[in-house]
Amino acid sequence: MSDLWTNEPSGEDLAGGVRVSVARSRDAEFTAFVRESSAYLHRTAYLLCGDRHRAEELVQSTFERVYRTWAKVRPGTARAYARRVLVNLRIDGWRHGRRELFPGDEKIPVAPASDHAGQVVLRDELVRGLALLPVNQRRVVVLRHLLDLPEAEVARELGIAVGTVKAANSRGLARLRDLLVAQAEVVEPVVVDEQAVLDRSRAALRRRRTGQVVGAACVVLLVVLGVLTRGPVPLPGIGPVVLPGGDLIARLLDDGPTDGFGPVPRTEPRPSAVVDLAGSTPLPCPEELPAPSPVRAAEPGDIGPFEGSVVVDLTDARPVTCYDVRTERVTPGRFDERTGRPVTDDGGEQMPLLDGLAESGDIWAAASELRPGNNTIEGAFVRANAHRSDGPTESIPTDTIDDVMLVPYDVAARGARVVWGETTGGEGATRTSQIRTTRAGAVPRTLATYEGYVWEVALTRDHALWTDGATEDEPRLLSTTIDDPGTPVVLADPVTAFAADDNEVVAAVLEPGSGDTRTTTIWLLDSPAGGNLSGSTALFSIDHGVTDQITEVAVSDDLVAWTTVSEEKGTTLFVFDRRDGTHSIVRADDESVNGLRASGGLLLWNSADDDDPEGPAYLYRATRTASGYDGPDVARFPSGSERASLAGDRLAWGEGFRRDALGRAWIIEGAVAPTLARG
Repeated sequence: MSDLWTNEPSGEDLAGGVRVSVARSRDAEFTAFVRESSAYLHRTAYLLCGDRHRAEELVQSTFERVYRTWAKVRPGTARAYARRVLVNLRIDGWRHGRRELFPGDEKIPVAPASDHAGQVVLRDELVRGLALLPVNQRRVVVLRHLLDLPEAEVARELGIAVGTVKAANSRGLARLRDLLVAQAEVVEPVVVDEQAVLDRSRAALRRRRTGQVVGAACVVLLVVLGVLTRGPVPLPGIGPVVLPGGDLIARLLDDGPTDGFGPVPRTEPRPSAVVDLAGSTPLPCPEELPAPSPVRAAEPGDIGPFEGSVVVDLTDARPVTCYDVRTERVTPGRFDERTGRPVTDDGGEQMPLLDGLAESGDIWAAASELRPGNNTIEGAFVRANAHRSDGPTESIPTDTIDDVMLVPYDVAARGARVVWGETTGGEGATRTSQIRTTRAGAVPRTLATYEGYVWEVALTRDHALWTDGATEDEPRLLSTTIDDPGTPVVLADPVTAFAADDNEVVAAVLEPGSGDTRTTTIWLLDSPAGGNLSGSTALFSIDHGVTDQITEVAVSDDLVAWTTVSEEKGTTLFVFDRRDGTHSIVRADDESVNGLRASGGLLLWNSADDDDPEGPAYLYRATRTASGYDGPDVARFPSGSERASLAGDRLAWGEGFRRDALGRAWIIEGAVAPTLARG
């Protein structure tokens, strides 16, 4: 049996044909393993590091690690386990050490022997050849040929693909062929005293356990001191002092919305629904104000109309914290398998997509009810705050034309007013579309009815705006007044993106042209009812390739921003500070920018799309007054956040709108700090 150690029988036992088997002790098994594998491991270590003394240290460290977990090593796998430990230790040395040269035989003590000059030269060539190989090739050649491991096992040992192993092996052998002329001699291992190895391994394990016990005792003592001395402790001649343990416990248990453990202040009773949200929605709340995202000067290769811009890379975004957003309300929900949409836990109402967030905090959204069995639409509505269980909600059914139900397509809100588009027909069919509006508690009114498509809607204080066209790529921009609607007027055609503020509209208008270069102009429309671009202001003209496009724009009193999608440069966000004329660039590269919103010196957008459905949302403090730093700053919402929206100082985002592993979903609402400050 593998766990028994058979002793030599005595003469009496031998005469009687009796053998006595005694169970091995843990140390006896380990000592036998050291005796059997020391030569193999030392040879491996020497070939990996090229120095006899370092190889001995590496083997000893390996034995100490193996002894620590010896009880968990399965029979028959001890050598492979030790080899992996040895290789990992050497890899750590390569990662953290400095570049080194491997010595030759003139620095390696060689035991007296017969004339092995040819073999010594060969070994010297092997060591020097390995020293000239890159680290990755050296590891692969040693494991693959000197230890005779198959390619699949080498890939597992090093954590790389089999194809990478083959490539590194091929290149390494090609280089070694010029240096080696015969089979290399096996490096003679040192003589290992297995009892000394066992003693050193025991001592290392004792030191480790002693350190663990001391560390645990310190933690327990700190917690006890914190509980007993949580408040300031008066010391004679010094005054009140808060001990380290008390400060730690205070941070964990003190009241207030900044503790990072939930969205509801501890001074208020927690709704039962919020208790189940641990780990899903709270934002981190560090002790210190987070450092700003690094910025750099624009390089010649950066695209755009600006010179002297500062550039922020989206990969350098920091996490959104409690200094950015004060979380006030969390609505928990679940993913509904029947409809494929998130619904609330309380009542099963469909969770809104947050496009219709208003400065008041109301969230308007399009909704539809499916007929059980065939998933056809039974009813379509525009609803406000249906996801909340503690406030008034509104539900407005869409209109019908010739007994055909119109389906809501896009929603925009400003103040207490909402405007949305409704349309009939499917893809490729002729559609009848309407633009409708209402105020909270008022009867909805139809502003315009026409044959065509409605893609996006927006709202100023006095005008409703929308785009229509045969395709969503290059539609025209239309407008009508809200209080006295008439025939819609065409403001620009074609428009690749537009946005509205209280009294301003910006639009990206593609100019007609031919050849390899096109021009898009960012227009500021001071009079949305003017019917054309006369009297408007052309802010910027951007030359770009035929396949490039301006896909998003945003406007506020402080900012004008737009995104350019280029096949060569990826996605880039350009931001112009209207107050002082400064500008910045956000390099998003392969990430998308969707639902761009502006408020004061803030920008917010989503990166989720069909290619990356779980892309996070981003909050960009584009001005110094918004960030509180010398320059701009970008922060990333928690992973899985979707459909973030910004209106005034109100902010909302969703999590889990696409099915996650737990089938849970949330809507988080709150206020964004206009300047970084702890809420």
